[in-house]
Amino acid sequence: MTARPLPSGRVLPQRVAILGFARSGRALAGALLDRGIEVAIGDRAPETAFESLDAFRARGARLFFGGPGEGFLDGAGWLALSPGVPLSAAPVTQARTLGIPVSGELEIAWEIAEAEVEGTNRWVAITGTNGKSTTTAWIADILKRSGRAVALAGNIGVPLSAFLSERAPRDFVCEVSSFQLDTVEWFAPDVAVLTNVTPDHLDRYAGFAEYAAAKERVFARQGPGDFSVVNADDPIAFAAATRGRRVPFSRAGEVRGGAWLQSGAIFSAVAGDARRVLAADELSLSGAHNVENALAALCAAECLGVPPDAIERGLTEFPGLPHRTELVAEARGVRWVNDSKGTNVDATKKSLEGCAPASVILILGGRDKHGDFSALLPLVKRAARVVLTVGEAAPVIETAFGNAVTSERAETMDRAVARAAELARPGDTVLLSPACASFDQYSNFEERGAHFTALARRMAGTAGGRGEAGGGRGSGNGKRETGNES
Repeated sequence: MTARPLPSGRVLPQRVAILGFARSGRALAGALLDRGIEVAIGDRAPETAFESLDAFRARGARLFFGGPGEGFLDGAGWLALSPGVPLSAAPVTQARTLGIPVSGELEIAWEIAEAEVEGTNRWVAITGTNGKSTTTAWIADILKRSGRAVALAGNIGVPLSAFLSERAPRDFVCEVSSFQLDTVEWFAPDVAVLTNVTPDHLDRYAGFAEYAAAKERVFARQGPGDFSVVNADDPIAFAAATRGRRVPFSRAGEVRGGAWLQSGAIFSAVAGDARRVLAADELSLSGAHNVENALAALCAAECLGVPPDAIERGLTEFPGLPHRTELVAEARGVRWVNDSKGTNVDATKKSLEGCAPASVILILGGRDKHGDFSALLPLVKRAARVVLTVGEAAPVIETAFGNAVTSERAETMDRAVARAAELARPGDTVLLSPACASFDQYSNFEERGAHFTALARRMAGTAGGRGEAGGGRGSGNGKRETGNES
């Protein structure tokens, strides 16, 4: 059990029911069992969808798959949700009717970490519609260069619960999705970053206002001694209610007490008087969207007192992340770019912004999140020579575009890449930026991006592709969701 009271004043119950058994649920179950807490594990998927269950059974876990059914909440002091589980799920409604508190994996793990560490953790939480993964990893990279022990956790791929076996103080840098924020009540990061807020996940939320309110919850428990980093160029992010010191960033010009782009250089006044940090073209990642990511990372690092030399090395040497406008192959004058993380309309717009006219063969589609595909039309008409549609959303995209662009139905990634190879000519870019979730044909955006990369490298005659380029990857139906791509 924990050495000190939880930050919320609560105590860990003797039994916790965990709903959702993908990465977050599995990690939390292990952490709670390590602390002598009984767990009940539930998921709507059948037991055959999971591996290594005997280890949990051997430790006394009760398993409720294919529902979960009767008895799942018996004796539970809390219901813990994995991020992909909607608040409308029947067990959530039942728990609330029974007076059982509902918490997310992120918040429970945060409470345990704060209670068990003898020393001071520092917490950075990054959310937003786009750019949050790159910004999160960029902040972690800068902090590591300053000599800090860092845990890179959350929606970026490694659940926070996975770090609870190590009890030394460190900097926790957490990518936080709107789904995770839906269940936040006590989580209070020292630095919270809101990169931007544009329409997304309208298949889960009643409307854009509800989605934006979920993002704003990242600031809800902060106090005057904390820092609230906001994008001054994004009207929704900038209007968010904050309780910490507001630290703005902007590509449009100087902002008081924040960081900004001006005359091709990046400046900061976060830590005091304004100073020139570096030229924007020295950043390790190119593109206007990465200037925003760099400004957000710079603000967070300055809030935490990172020395200027570590900040500058991080901004100029950070290698970036896979599946984010990643050049994966190039041959015969054709570039193949993997932007599988472009899971919403705004992300795809950002990927197209810097492309030359009529230079792109664009692969769009997947599972529709009720995005407004017509908002893509101005950029698609300018940049794309052909649009190849895949997945469940293909008919919706084609209807939104009408006859304004040349489009072809490819259905699967294999067919889309093969057709792109036929159409591509020197100077073209084949861009996978789907503007959709991946869950119709893949387990997550990483699997989708790896499949595209392997196919692209085969077409380009380049070695080193991830995964198998042929076979059934990406051609199945309804693969199980393991992330929330939010």
